[in-house]
Amino acid sequence: MKEIRYYLRRFPNRIRYGLIVLDLIAMMIAIRVYVNYLSIETTIQDTIIQRESKMAELMFTQNFLVHYEKSDFAKYFLQHENNMLMPWEYVIKFVENSKKTSTGDVQSTTQQQQNTDPNFVASPQASWQRFLGEKIK
Repeated sequence: MKEIRYYLRRFPNRIRYGLIVLDLIAMMIAIRVYVNYLSIETTIQDTIIQRESKMAELMFTQNFLVHYEKSDFAKYFLQHENNMLMPWEYVIKFVENSKKTSTGDVQSTTQQQQNTDPNFVASPQASWQRFLGEKIK
């Protein structure tokens, strides 16, 4: 006990600096332990999530997919999944017949539509004017 008092009185600054260094080393060790703990916890959570997703996939396969593939309509479903058509099915392609090459053609068609259809609106400005005209009346 006397020796400890002797060293404390004789080298107080060295002991303080030594304790600070030991404290810093202990803090680094504690931080590394905590980071390792967190990585272990996240790994466990990821493993649980993967296990649950695999179990859900397995349950889907056992409860639905096997019955689906053994059903009478399986070949029809599989053909549709693989983009194969039945003999009575057709692909419909919509094509626009009237192709306008100049703005004059477009203007003449809009004028023709205006003359034939009273509810036709040619432009946003005309729509706005029509809306205001209806509200004012």
